[in-house]
Amino acid sequence: MQSVNGLVYGNSWYLDIVCENWDALIIDNYKAVMPLPWKRKFGLKYIYHPFFSQQLGIFYKDESYNKVSEIVKHIPLSFIKYELSCNYANKVMNLTPNPRVNYTLNIDKSYKELQDSFSDNTKRNIKKGERNYLDIRSNITTDDFLKLKKQNNISGINHTHFDTLHELFSMLLNNNYAKIVGSFDNNGTLVGAALFVEFKNRITYLFSASNDIGKSKRVMFAIVNSIIKENTEQGKIIDFEGSMIEGVARFFKGFGAEIEIYNRINNSKIPFIK
Repeated sequence: MQSVNGLVYGNSWYLDIVCENWDALIIDNYKAVMPLPWKRKFGLKYIYHPFFSQQLGIFYKDESYNKVSEIVKHIPLSFIKYELSCNYANKVMNLTPNPRVNYTLNIDKSYKELQDSFSDNTKRNIKKGERNYLDIRSNITTDDFLKLKKQNNISGINHTHFDTLHELFSMLLNNNYAKIVGSFDNNGTLVGAALFVEFKNRITYLFSASNDIGKSKRVMFAIVNSIIKENTEQGKIIDFEGSMIEGVARFFKGFGAEIEIYNRINNSKIPFIK
């Protein structure tokens, strides 16, 4: 993807995995592209926002094409409804957006500078995580990761979603876009892990899982800290993918992450089809 605001979610191979169907608006011979994920119900087609792809919207080579309100006018009338999230760079003037919160951390600094911006609570939890589980590895398999998630699934992910995740993670890992970093207890049991995707200059914290032991020992703090240490001073950003949930947001903010707003849009005059 050659767009200046490219995100991993906008790649065709990514969309092929996470969407039931998708089309795209192509502007001026690919100077800008807007993916249109769609479903059909009662014979009617509507545009929806797929799971596991936080931000879509317009991806462009030139800022002059960043005009969401103009481009959505060209969505074919065959789609009776649209509801989707634009990306952080999209301007949604003349629409009625629903702002969403993401957190990002610029790690193009020394580790010492970054560490100084950690909250006291985060520093304590990093020490606790490292003290209890120093065995952090980056060769975790998709099967072992998803097994941990299934055993500790509190987010309502269903079997179909797990099938999608398995295909997506396998694609990301096999093509060197991602790695799974995990922490083990003294018995060699995986107690916490996270999948990080690197695309352009963004390292996206795409998915995580931990059991009760991993949570109590704060292993996720140690895992995130290991990624920060590994990637400092290389012009990169860690994208934490949200969250609107206060407890999760507090975890991200503890590393010094800052709010980055993206917007969800819809043509709300038409009833939404679930």
